[in-house]
Amino acid sequence: MSDYLLEEVIVNILQRLPVNSIINCMCVCKTWNSLISSQYFITSHLNFTLSNTQHHLLFRHFDLKLHKYRLTLHSSHDPFPRNHFSKFLDLTDPAIHIRLLCLYQDAHNKGFFAFPSDFIDLPCIHNLIVRFSTIIGSSNGLLCLTNDDPDSEDYDSYVLCNPTIPKAIRLPLPNIRSDSRGPFHQSRGFGYDPTTRDYKLVRVAYLEAESNTVPVQTLVEIYTLSTGAWRYVNAPGPRGLIHDRTVPVFLNGAVHWLGHTDPRGQKEKGTFRNVIVVFNMGHAMFDEMPVPESLERVEHLKMGVAVVDGSLALVPCHAIGLDGEVASNSVWVMKKYGVAESWTKLFDITVDEGGLVRVLGFKKNGEVVVATGYNELVCYEPSSGTISNPHILSPTESFYLDTFVESLALLDVRDGVLGRRVVNNSSTSSKGKEKIN
Repeated sequence: MSDYLLEEVIVNILQRLPVNSIINCMCVCKTWNSLISSQYFITSHLNFTLSNTQHHLLFRHFDLKLHKYRLTLHSSHDPFPRNHFSKFLDLTDPAIHIRLLCLYQDAHNKGFFAFPSDFIDLPCIHNLIVRFSTIIGSSNGLLCLTNDDPDSEDYDSYVLCNPTIPKAIRLPLPNIRSDSRGPFHQSRGFGYDPTTRDYKLVRVAYLEAESNTVPVQTLVEIYTLSTGAWRYVNAPGPRGLIHDRTVPVFLNGAVHWLGHTDPRGQKEKGTFRNVIVVFNMGHAMFDEMPVPESLERVEHLKMGVAVVDGSLALVPCHAIGLDGEVASNSVWVMKKYGVAESWTKLFDITVDEGGLVRVLGFKKNGEVVVATGYNELVCYEPSSGTISNPHILSPTESFYLDTFVESLALLDVRDGVLGRRVVNNSSTSSKGKEKIN
């Protein structure tokens, strides 16, 4: 049949199918296999999906009730609905009150994920998530993972994974490593460069300074999927120091972190400022944006960057781990990107039991998903101040929540799922891709 259809007609039909069905269509004939695995079709499918499909929320956590990592997809409108448990009840049952009591006990004892609805399990990469438990970021259905345990054999290793296909590749070791540079702090960011249609990972390394009066030395390198190589960024590094353990967000083609000016080497006191450090993936250049004026001079500010309805935001993040930290329960949004005067305070978040540790994300229905000091995930409704508890227990550092869209990313990467690194590091760049067990 494909012999009688124009290629653009076939593309228009195939890109409307679920990803699993598209993968099955690769077995129809060599022509379809070649078409579907082409960069042209992968990009066309992504653009169609972004424009016509409702996004999911990707949720990762270590379930303390089931004692395992879980990776699940949820509705972006209401990922943890308040009627998740009660929908299993027959409201006409004469013993409804007894059933409610038993249901409450089951919800408390077994948790959200013991009731199979309102989520889709992604068990295909369970072993990968256990091995590379730090999620740096996600973009267009692609996850960037790493292992931050210095005692692990996977330390300093990075993995790109598409759980929809599923497929994963290990990246070559970066140029900047502790075995050659000594101890250093680092910040990472992952995203998609729309100008080159490429996925990129940036690392900012802060080397140990000789004294408190010497400015911190910064090294920056970037990995590009299309080349399979790391390269140093020759442009000046960020003027602001990125907060340790801060979570980045990718927006408008750039990675954003909360940071502050470097107090070392400054001639004048009182020049401390909180800033948002920005790295443009396309131009490989750093910039900075102001924070709200009332937060600019607050040292040890316990906040982080986020995205709210497509706008850059600052949200509470009490897990940064700074001495003398200053707590903030406010949510701020930059209404007009890059315009300092457009910062607007939306509301404060009040969580009594366990206290607020960090904001994980925002539902489309207006609720805020937060982690508490009791290792619980709860949903906060700003207008009423009410809280719902979906009974999800997990160490707060294992929580990850971000938008997710099914895609064919990595399908055209030929040396992906099991094998060896094909090219070793050189003195200036690291090349190749490695398949993952």
